[in-house]
Amino acid sequence: MTVQDIKTAAVLGAGSMGAGIAAHMANAGIKVHLLDLPVDDATGDERNARAQNGIDTQVKRYGFQRPEYAKLVTPGNTEDHLDRLGEVDWIVEAVFEDINVKRDTFAKVDAHRKPGTPVSSNTSTIPLEVLLGEASEEFKRDFSITHFFNPPRVMRLVEYVEGPETSAEINAQMHHVLERQMGKVVVDCRDTPGFIANRIGNFWMAAGAKIAFDQGIVPEQADVAFGRPFGVPRTGIFGLFDYVGLQLMPAIWGSLLKALPESDLLHQYNITERSEFKTLLDKGFTGRTAESGFYRGRDEVFDFEAGDYRAKGKYEVPKDAKELMESGTDEGNYAREVFKAFIRYCCETAPEIADTVDQIDLAMQLGYGWKKGPFELADSIGIDYVASLYDGEEVPDLLTAAQQAGGFYADGKVMGTTGQLTDAPQREGVIKVADLVAGAEVIDGNDDAKVYKLGEGDYAGFGVFVYNTPMNSNSGLVTELWSRAHEWDLKGLVIANDEERAFSAGADLGTLAKLSGPEGDNEELGRIIAQGIEGFHAARTAPYPVVGAVRGVALGGGMELLLHTDASVIHAETRVGFPERNVGLFPAWSGPVRLLERLVELGVPNPHKVAYDALLTTVKPVPAANIDFWRKDDQVIQSPDHVVEGALELVAKLADGYTAPADAELPLTDETLEYTDGSETDAAIGAALAKVFAGEGTASEAELGERQVEAAKEVLARQENHDRAVAMATTRKPLNN
Repeated sequence: MTVQDIKTAAVLGAGSMGAGIAAHMANAGIKVHLLDLPVDDATGDERNARAQNGIDTQVKRYGFQRPEYAKLVTPGNTEDHLDRLGEVDWIVEAVFEDINVKRDTFAKVDAHRKPGTPVSSNTSTIPLEVLLGEASEEFKRDFSITHFFNPPRVMRLVEYVEGPETSAEINAQMHHVLERQMGKVVVDCRDTPGFIANRIGNFWMAAGAKIAFDQGIVPEQADVAFGRPFGVPRTGIFGLFDYVGLQLMPAIWGSLLKALPESDLLHQYNITERSEFKTLLDKGFTGRTAESGFYRGRDEVFDFEAGDYRAKGKYEVPKDAKELMESGTDEGNYAREVFKAFIRYCCETAPEIADTVDQIDLAMQLGYGWKKGPFELADSIGIDYVASLYDGEEVPDLLTAAQQAGGFYADGKVMGTTGQLTDAPQREGVIKVADLVAGAEVIDGNDDAKVYKLGEGDYAGFGVFVYNTPMNSNSGLVTELWSRAHEWDLKGLVIANDEERAFSAGADLGTLAKLSGPEGDNEELGRIIAQGIEGFHAARTAPYPVVGAVRGVALGGGMELLLHTDASVIHAETRVGFPERNVGLFPAWSGPVRLLERLVELGVPNPHKVAYDALLTTVKPVPAANIDFWRKDDQVIQSPDHVVEGALELVAKLADGYTAPADAELPLTDETLEYTDGSETDAAIGAALAKVFAGEGTASEAELGERQVEAAKEVLARQENHDRAVAMATTRKPLNN
């Protein structure tokens, strides 16, 4: 079935969610019409003020990856500009969560859209069947639910619901746009109240709150107990209520309770009737939308007995969930009761809302920020132990099935919600490197990295460079391996890994710290720097293309490696930069050479000053989408999960007729380059980097390499720079000496 990227879209509703969706569409290169109600008694563009305010708010909240992307969003209103709906490729409804308002919106959309244009609703609570009502058959065929999570730029989960009449073409198109263009993870849901994430997540929050109130557990105590040990974000439960906004609690939980039968376990945890919530709401304490909620600032919490805020108490609990639940402490007893109620609800609800338990896990990971979803968490705690929590009570059927199977995840399969192990559903185009290289020939390698040669399929003869160091750092063994790149018999090489957090986080800081300083081994330090330069140079000049699959972070030496690739496929939110100044150094593995080379190629005015500033001032990583020195073959995409697929496709394209680049001959500068914004230590680093660029005429790549080694040795011999390197290696925090 043929699917393609969309070029234009319309979003109806310019509130936080609607404007956020429009902003992220713009991040994906889509031109968007953002429409909201007109301003009464206004004329001209002032009638579009609600939509314009939504755009302006997204600029302030960094909903746009680059501020100029806001130009891709055109404001309008739902009286004067409905004709624009006939020009777009996709229409998203994100109006107020009221069925009558939504149905009225759908009628206007259907009257103005082109036949066959996909229409989706961002509803979070209303079933699709109810939404459609008396809609036309044509509208039903083109309709689905695309439930984004807020903020849309950051939250990767989109819950997708198709109706019985939704066409296969619309389903395929929506999955393509959401996953490939917008970089989301689509979880297919059934048409049930709250879908998956909010059905499960709202129960967890309600159960956690009610059990805490009933047991006399104060909010900060509850958030510590059911927090880090379970892989829950630091907000915990009560902090999350504040983040959502307590004023929304009656509507969100009330709507879900109304939609669910009395037999649903959520009714036993009806927090809409709790006096504690009513007390805060009566006082106007709604959380992040006011000055306070359960918490006020970072240091105070509401005391319901005193009726006022007090200093937060400090609580310590074991880091391990099982150890905590077995501790016999108030925190342990609370955590056990919440977890027990939560797992029961997950098991009992799963057959209604999903086909396999991994879909529920994924929804909680992406929608609520959990490190593991409930079923994966149960496996990690111990499936038999989890079952034992129900001593004297009926064990949930799905939990019993998992016990018999050896876990919710066992034998490479996942538990179906009917109680049978099954193959996990696969997302199109998402490639695991471990699967890619399974059975492939290892043509070179050591303990820290390996080079695989693929032997079959579309990419037979191509290689994959796989790190085996923490955060894919470049150790001496890694740079030594790179130095042999010319020896590998390959059509092309992709640098890829299943470590989603990092393409490469830089150099081995421990080694730099050990060798630096007045008492360090300056010659060995120089050898290591020279080896890194030579290794990356070998990768740059190999007789085949080298392509990076880049996500997570590319920092320091990792950023330098990225600059040595022929091209890379880069996730737009990859954090990139040169934090070397924080460790008492400047980028010395030819990052200055490669960056200057690119800037000269691009015709950037005053390239030495631009490169100098970038190498010293981007110590705080920035999103790859904000970088301006990518080459024409570099691809910045929205989906981190598709960088491997993209890199394989790109390396195959570049391999056709490939010629390795010649060594650079780059201009020098007689301009004075100084770093004046920091301390004497910062100035010394700036002076060392300036020596690499200084002079008249041009310099060869070899000469520039020698300059880098000598300048780096000079600066790392200083005690102050050694202290920075040690501080970063041991504390991961910069020392601003």
